[in-house]
Amino acid sequence: MGSQTDLDQGGTSRQWVRTYMGPSVGWQYVPLQNVLLITAAGTYNLDPSVSLVEVNVAGAVIIVLPSAKNPAAGAQAQPQLFAKNPITIVDIGNHAQANPITIQRNNSTESIMGLTQVTIGVNYGAFTLLPNPTTLEWNNISP
Repeated sequence: MGSQTDLDQGGTSRQWVRTYMGPSVGWQYVPLQNVLLITAAGTYNLDPSVSLVEVNVAGAVIIVLPSAKNPAAGAQAQPQLFAKNPITIVDIGNHAQANPITIQRNNSTESIMGLTQVTIGVNYGAFTLLPNPTTLEWNNISP
């Protein structure tokens, strides 16, 4: 499935990879690189399969991260939600200094690097965030 990109022309190209998630779950398709291009101002709730968000908007953009918490149903019921892939959010349009990109947590029990929200306020700026289901926190792993 790695060669299939944006077949529905919906604007999100998706690449999946087959990953072994242990003996009780087995082999599962998990996101490799699923790109969401944002070209209009507004609020965007990210799907857990999105791995790269490219923002090209001269306006206010709010991005709400998916939950860092593991689903209560268990890994056998929802195995892809246990993959916990990092999400990179980047300003590709050179607009973030005049129109900061706000990244918000999913709910009040979670945080982003100990904060309720972070912003990208530098042109071509980016964050790569990795969810930690133990601490219910999104941690910055980009330099």
